[in-house]
Amino acid sequence: MPTAHAGFFDDYNQTAQSFRANITQPIPEETHKFLDKKVKGSDAALYLLEKGRLQQANHQYEESKKSFEAAFVLLEQRNNKAKISASEIGFKALSLVSNDSIIPYKIPEYEQVLAHIYQAINFMALNNSESAGVEMRIAQRIQREIEVAHTKEAEKAKEKAGSDNNQKNFDEAFAGLDTIAGKVKNTYQNAYAFYMAATLWEALGEENDALVDFKKAYELQPNDFIKNDVKRLDMSSSKKSQQYPVVIFLEQGLVPQKIPNTFALPTPNGLINISFASYNPSTYRSPTSLQVLVNGRSVTNTSTLTDIGALAVKTLKENVAANMTSQIARTTAKYMVQKELGNHLGAIGQIAGNIYNTASEKADIRAWNTLPSNAQVARLTLPTGTHTIQLKNGYMTQELDIDVKPNQTVFIHGIEANQEILTDSFAITH
Repeated sequence: MPTAHAGFFDDYNQTAQSFRANITQPIPEETHKFLDKKVKGSDAALYLLEKGRLQQANHQYEESKKSFEAAFVLLEQRNNKAKISASEIGFKALSLVSNDSIIPYKIPEYEQVLAHIYQAINFMALNNSESAGVEMRIAQRIQREIEVAHTKEAEKAKEKAGSDNNQKNFDEAFAGLDTIAGKVKNTYQNAYAFYMAATLWEALGEENDALVDFKKAYELQPNDFIKNDVKRLDMSSSKKSQQYPVVIFLEQGLVPQKIPNTFALPTPNGLINISFASYNPSTYRSPTSLQVLVNGRSVTNTSTLTDIGALAVKTLKENVAANMTSQIARTTAKYMVQKELGNHLGAIGQIAGNIYNTASEKADIRAWNTLPSNAQVARLTLPTGTHTIQLKNGYMTQELDIDVKPNQTVFIHGIEANQEILTDSFAITH
């Protein structure tokens, strides 16, 4: 059963572990009750995203849609920089003498993009292609905004980062993650979003928009599979085909969980321990293709669209400089508290302050933990009629019957996690 909210001393990973276990299972009643309680708290947006993802995995599309809608309302409020509430300022002040887990969790932009992809899937499953298109437009807008702001923010963070020695300490703490982070080009563009959007535009007959987004997906993930989509639309003719598209979107594994890391930072007041979030490289899962069979015959394999695990690692690494600034500010504030306790209460106060500082210096390891490790795709064209689609990995095969009709695109959404494969399908009429 989920544990208490990650705050002063709790570990959010203990809470998230139950969500990850439930991604391929019916949601237990105690998890429902826990989430209903948590969506009213300071980290409501994060819990709503977890809830929406679990509901979608259980094919509860209407419920999932409502959860994401509620999360988006909170995200819009938080992203409105013109409004800084007194409570927000209070949380930040309190974090200076405790830890960043006190501050309401800020949803990273790449998680926001993925949330709109999932909402688009909900709308497609609910036979509302117009609203699905709106969600994909929002996802593209977020990506453009991130791209514009990214360079400026990175330079600003670097200026605030502190000494070269401090940066070296962080670099050493992230040793082993550079290779993983290098698997994605940047943290502000997601080939899954572009490819999903392109497929939707094509299904709706908007081929020019589809070609633009297929090309963007190819820039981010230059594999032959996406290259063939670009060629196909570039050479598009008015000749009618007797076969119709079936597009499989597969989400594999679960994103790595953040872990706490600590190192001693030299300051004018002596060595002070700093805790921050990192990843264990051994928990990262490289994408592995699944075999796709149609009516018992192997026809293709899935291809990687976005390595979400690598995206998470790269995002965290890029936030290191900004995190360092807040960490140094916090340790300085804690030292001053400890010094005052020593001045007023002597050795006992000094010891009490030291114990508190050590116990409360806790890395913020909150994240959207039910995200997949990666997203993959396969595209088929099939004649009209009923077909059996099989997705096969190294240890199991999942079957799904689909009905292919003229002038329709069939979407298959699959989740491979916890040694299971879940699938569902829905169609969009051209």
